[in-house]
Amino acid sequence: MWPALKNGYSKSYKLDVTYRLYPKSSSFSIHFIAMSTRCFLFHCPCKSTSPQDSIVIDVEPSTAVNARNAQVETLVYRCCWDTQHSPCKMFIEGTSRDILSHLRERHGIVHTADADLECRWSPCSMDKRLKMGSIARHIGKHLGIQFKCSRCELTARDDVVRDHIRRSPSCADAAVQLVPGSEARRIVSA
Repeated sequence: MWPALKNGYSKSYKLDVTYRLYPKSSSFSIHFIAMSTRCFLFHCPCKSTSPQDSIVIDVEPSTAVNARNAQVETLVYRCCWDTQHSPCKMFIEGTSRDILSHLRERHGIVHTADADLECRWSPCSMDKRLKMGSIARHIGKHLGIQFKCSRCELTARDDVVRDHIRRSPSCADAAVQLVPGSEARRIVSA
């Protein structure tokens, strides 16, 4: 069954939607539609008539595959990397691996781990340059992504929570839990 999009991470209802993947160069457009209306997109076979019931987002091909084969939810965030005064706006997953892959593939950022890099996230007020190894964690802050200890609810960066669990005897059997940012969009199995 195709996954469906749930706008806003904190809402607990499930939308009655489906989607189709449409190849668009090297990305995929995921078209989410309500089943009872006709589509406003030209040549779309879905028969939806209401633009308010439709959401078209561009995602990386790997995200489309992950969403299609998801055993767990897939969270995506709008990329705001600004190149030539035009933010990207493609939806990406919030893992460090996916952020770095997106920066490399879509924005041509290929640096060694030691290289300095300016954050071009719109808006970012940081005036210092970051190491390539730190940029994914920095972008995670823009996305509002945090992690927490499942035992004591300590909320911090992933590495800080992992270190806390390792050093704290009362939390030794705890797990690191993701706390999504407020702008997260959840793709759930329908």
